[in-house]
Amino acid sequence: MATRSKRIFYGWAMLAALCLTEPISWGVLYDAITVFLKPMERDLGWSSSELTGAFSLSLLIGGLVGIPIGRWLDRRGARGVMTAGSIAATLLVLAWSRVHSLAAFYAIWVGIGLASAMVFYEPAFVTVANWFRRYRPRALAALTFTAGCSTLIFVPVSSWLVSNHGWRTALLILAALLGGVTIPLHALLLRRRPED
Repeated sequence: MATRSKRIFYGWAMLAALCLTEPISWGVLYDAITVFLKPMERDLGWSSSELTGAFSLSLLIGGLVGIPIGRWLDRRGARGVMTAGSIAATLLVLAWSRVHSLAAFYAIWVGIGLASAMVFYEPAFVTVANWFRRYRPRALAALTFTAGCSTLIFVPVSSWLVSNHGWRTALLILAALLGGVTIPLHALLLRRRPED
């Protein structure tokens, strides 16, 4: 008598991947900056307002590019956007680790604002909403909860890295983690819709 093999719904695999990539993206691109402010002030002689101004600018850029990114997501899905955003984010964190001028720092954070809009909640939520119907609230809650843990993880981890290796090496390590996890998961696992 033939038995049917029950396959796991692919949406759960993508949700698991996003539950890993979202906290890493938020942790490196959003939460970690708080840890790097003081050592950068001491090392580079910039004021806290100059440093936080770059972060504020990145938030503004992220908001401004939301509409074109949303249109792209509607037409083509999140795979290309999130993969490109992960690659850009990794390169920008590497550039941040080598920064010496305030103008370059601001340029890097303009790029981080764009990359963040490509990898944060919006494209991840679009992916989940396209794949889940019956379990959509549960899937979105799981994604929101895990991404929300980024502060609890990345502030102490970043503090430890800065204390033990200095802020520049700490950023290199975070860039390696960001690229090593998010790029392959976004590129290899994400699909637009179940019919794909």
